Amino acid sequence: MDLLCAPQYIDQIKEDARFEKLCSDSVFASNVAYVNSNCNASKLCNLYTELNGDKNDVSQCLSVIQHLDSLAHNIEWANSILSVQPQLSYVLQQLVDNGYSEYWDNTIYPRLKSHIDNYDLNQDLLNAANNSLNDFFLPDSLPDIQSKIFILDIKNAFNLSDESFCCTPLILDHEIEKQLRLSFMNIYIHENLHNLYLSPELMTKLRELDNDAFYRDKEDIAQRHSEGRNEAFIVAAEVYISNKLGLRDNQSVYDEFSQYVDGSLVLAPIIYVYLSDRNHNESYNDFLLRLFDKGILKTGIIEANYNNAMNTILSQSNK
Repeated sequence: MDLLCAPQYIDQIKEDARFEKLCSDSVFASNVAYVNSNCNASKLCNLYTELNGDKNDVSQCLSVIQHLDSLAHNIEWANSILSVQPQLSYVLQQLVDNGYSEYWDNTIYPRLKSHIDNYDLNQDLLNAANNSLNDFFLPDSLPDIQSKIFILDIKNAFNLSDESFCCTPLILDHEIEKQLRLSFMNIYIHENLHNLYLSPELMTKLRELDNDAFYRDKEDIAQRHSEGRNEAFIVAAEVYISNKLGLRDNQSVYDEFSQYVDGSLVLAPIIYVYLSDRNHNESYNDFLLRLFDKGILKTGIIEANYNNAMNTILSQSNK
């Protein structure tokens, strides 16, 4: 998948001697610019995932990109990528022809593996996180199959449609972790929470909130970031567990809700402040349904309840 991200991070590649001539070629540069003006790495990787492309096969990656017009013609959100398919195919083929596979094997992979191998994972914290996840899933159980976390040669992070996660190796640097709102453990908890059961009934009630103007405006922002819908349920749960584990203090809780995806997941803080009222042995799905049934998550009052929740969290952070 690093190859799919390469156009967006072409400045990192042009520093390598084998790509110096290619990156100075005006035709190649103009194609890269055109691709990046119409699609980004996260959407491209998500499309490749949705088409079941092998994440470790360069040949299949090129083949999928070359045949996007037939493979993805019925995926509406992929229109912007389809519009630059010829340019994208050209750019990726040129990178491979100029030694991208060898560059990845000999330069990128050793660097990423070093980040992974040198990350000092606190085993006690990992055990505590797993125990917290198991408790949160009750009365259901945490599935044996866990979401995957891919470390890519990028500077940001994004989810994939198969509930796996791609992120920068910077997240594996403890000093840089301290400067961010999240850590590798936050991501680990978040991705496992995507295995929570969310019923069709719950998702129907969520869609009904589209009639709330405040929620709809924020949801539009979230979906432009390829987020939204059930993501607020997951973020609320992750922040709650991370706060209990001491991974987030109250200020971090407030910052996460106000900054993540431009603060557009407005249901998350509402859910968060009510999570302490979740009944013993009540599934998360049933708890969320109860919030809808009690009118806490209801069309017409989302903005008021969001503001009340954020004020409550802010007051806790000031103590």
